[in-house]
Amino acid sequence: MRWKKHIVGIVFSARSSALIQIIATSTYGRILKVMDSVLCSQDEITEFFDSFGEDARGCNAVLLLPLDKTLTLLGVQFREVWSASREIRRGLPTFKTAQKMLSEDPASLSLSSVKKRLHMTPLPRGALQFAKYQLGNGYSVSTVVHWLGFLEHAAFSTPVVLEYWQEKLYQISDLSGVGIRSVSRHHDRYLMYTSAEVVEHLGCPASRHLMADLLSEFKNDDEIDRDKRVGQLMAADAFSVLLRLAAWLIAEAQIANWDWEVSENSHNSVHAAWAIPKWCGSAQSWSNPMEHALEKLAKASGWSGKKQKPVTYLGKVWAEAEDMPESSKIRLLRNWVQLKPSRPSFKSMQNLVRVCFDLAVKARHELPADVVVAYWQGACWFRFAETMAILVRDFQKDGWSTDLIASMMSVYESEYRTARALMGKPIND
Repeated sequence: MRWKKHIVGIVFSARSSALIQIIATSTYGRILKVMDSVLCSQDEITEFFDSFGEDARGCNAVLLLPLDKTLTLLGVQFREVWSASREIRRGLPTFKTAQKMLSEDPASLSLSSVKKRLHMTPLPRGALQFAKYQLGNGYSVSTVVHWLGFLEHAAFSTPVVLEYWQEKLYQISDLSGVGIRSVSRHHDRYLMYTSAEVVEHLGCPASRHLMADLLSEFKNDDEIDRDKRVGQLMAADAFSVLLRLAAWLIAEAQIANWDWEVSENSHNSVHAAWAIPKWCGSAQSWSNPMEHALEKLAKASGWSGKKQKPVTYLGKVWAEAEDMPESSKIRLLRNWVQLKPSRPSFKSMQNLVRVCFDLAVKARHELPADVVVAYWQGACWFRFAETMAILVRDFQKDGWSTDLIASMMSVYESEYRTARALMGKPIND
């Protein structure tokens, strides 16, 4: 995909990316329509799978969260995503059927069940070739196939970026389907996992030495399986991969709007760094990305930083625009910051962004002809910030150490710089 310029940069200093765009389910439908021309027909998929025997085995993927769980993490209802998919591909099963099949453990599936799972998924031709590679080597890791399909036709548009992640996904596939399965003891599998090159490159830096130290303590496989810390370290690796993916997507979108970035003097910045929680040693607490998001919106819409806090200012601006009581909007925004009682609706976020962006446009008086006001992209960044705040809260509740969380969060900026350099636009500090 190629990106138009968006005024979202005025507020958040970041452009649209497919991983964030997919938060808006209406956009998921538009993405699928674009993908439809490169998706395999159900007949093509059937013909392909019929050429294989029944000797392959299904395997769980290491390092990667399933794509549907990633959507849930971002506040997207899988039911809505699947409904949008069925509008494009009429042969897909119902949501209940899809939910049941996708919730099954891949490692317990027969090859026929693996085929059914892949057959019902909108599958680009590149991903189908990846499935062919896996099955030809005697295994199937459907999670990796799904991710490749998404990245290939709904996310990255720069060849060097796609090539980079294709290589990583093939490495994850081989580690999940061949490497780890070549040894029987759980202890040896964890050792192979934590020392693998792809885990070293994509995982959480702190997990490497912590995992090695943990494994040296265990006397048998049962102790490993019961230890909560092992699960935390592997989860830190998986979430680190998502942060690295986000860094590449956002860096690619930044470069796609290079002229605008240079004109705004934001081309040497790490976009969306404000949305990554940071630990404050003196306060002994984590920063709240939702507070940063509201502060940015407030500044863009005319807040001077004096007398009122951003929440109060925005609550009044929003209430005036919608002819609502100020107290209700202020209370709602305070709940957003405090992450309670439930996640805000995407529509509410978009309504606030619309009010603030309109004020920002009015203050600028005039916009270039190729710049459009991207209300829902701004709301997507709100959702991204809220998701990061929720993750830190839940990690703390689950007993994760501050050092482990900080190490995981640190990968975003380092990966962003790597991405910019490999795309030929290194950040000059």
